[in-house]
Amino acid sequence: MGIRFFPASRQFWFYHLGAGAFCMAVTLLTVVLWSPLALLDGVSTLLWLPPYTLAVLAFRWLYRRRGWKSMGMGRLVLLAVAYASAAAVLVTASVAAMTLPFFWDDVAVYYAKYDMTLDPLAYLLRTLYGASLQAQVFICAWIFIYISFTGNRDAREGALQTAHLQNALHEAQLRSLSNQLNPHFLFNSLNNIRFMIHEDAQRADAMLVGLSEILRYSLAGDERRKVPLAEERAIVERYLAIAGAGLEERLRVRIDIPPQLDACLVPPLLLQMLAENAVKHGIEPLREGGALHLSGRQDGALLRLEVINNKPAHGGRGGLETGMGIGMRHLAQRLGLLYGERAWHELHDSGASYRVALALPLETAP
Repeated sequence: MGIRFFPASRQFWFYHLGAGAFCMAVTLLTVVLWSPLALLDGVSTLLWLPPYTLAVLAFRWLYRRRGWKSMGMGRLVLLAVAYASAAAVLVTASVAAMTLPFFWDDVAVYYAKYDMTLDPLAYLLRTLYGASLQAQVFICAWIFIYISFTGNRDAREGALQTAHLQNALHEAQLRSLSNQLNPHFLFNSLNNIRFMIHEDAQRADAMLVGLSEILRYSLAGDERRKVPLAEERAIVERYLAIAGAGLEERLRVRIDIPPQLDACLVPPLLLQMLAENAVKHGIEPLREGGALHLSGRQDGALLRLEVINNKPAHGGRGGLETGMGIGMRHLAQRLGLLYGERAWHELHDSGASYRVALALPLETAP
């Protein structure tokens, strides 16, 4: 899209014409009070605004078209002063060309009144020199105000664009770290449901409904940063019910989250990820199975959540260390993106059990 010579912004014209009218009013006041050729100088003042506007708009057009804003400040100042000097001479010459032919007799009368010799060339040069200095000051002032304004605006727009990009990056990172359901769990669940159909069709149907609810919740998690704790607990219960179908009596679950915390907000699939890690890397490898304890409580302005599970005494077996390590890194990154330093987590490995404690800012759904 091309650069318009005449800006379409009403705000631009409001400030430009307002400042021009103020300068003209001040100049006209001085003309009325002190100028010996008040009519000539008054008309020149009124005719000064259009060429002045064209001069500063030409700078604006070149500034944007030629990419002058990328120059160093020293070079840009020198360029602005040089441009203002040349433009001031052109503005003054154009005003003189529009006025002097009509007021030359008044000038001649004024010189004759005081017995002064009127040299047309010398008078024209003095007029151009004196008026161009004033025009140069006004043009330089306009240019430096414009550069400052556009620089601040570009900085704000750049900061806003950076913020949008960072927000988009955070959203992408959160989606990437949301720990969507492990294929291992999906395959095992489908196999358990397939075998369960022949043994207990009603239970298989309940498992299938539970799995569909977990999948729906997992997909919806991409659209929500935080969900009520009641929803997360319900999904964890469904997950553990399906996982327990394969482990049978080897998985013993206890959930202690008081109902008054149901409206508290937590990241979706946060507890589910901890429960899945606990089952897959902690309890599943144990021949005799183990217990999983999930608890929550309010601690002032914090929501504290804790997951404790049995695990093999030595972490070198299978993917225990690798799986839990990746899961905890993802957990730390999600908490950092969502809460910054307002949330933290603690890990404790006693050898026979694994404990994860979370502290989140206490937020409730409206």
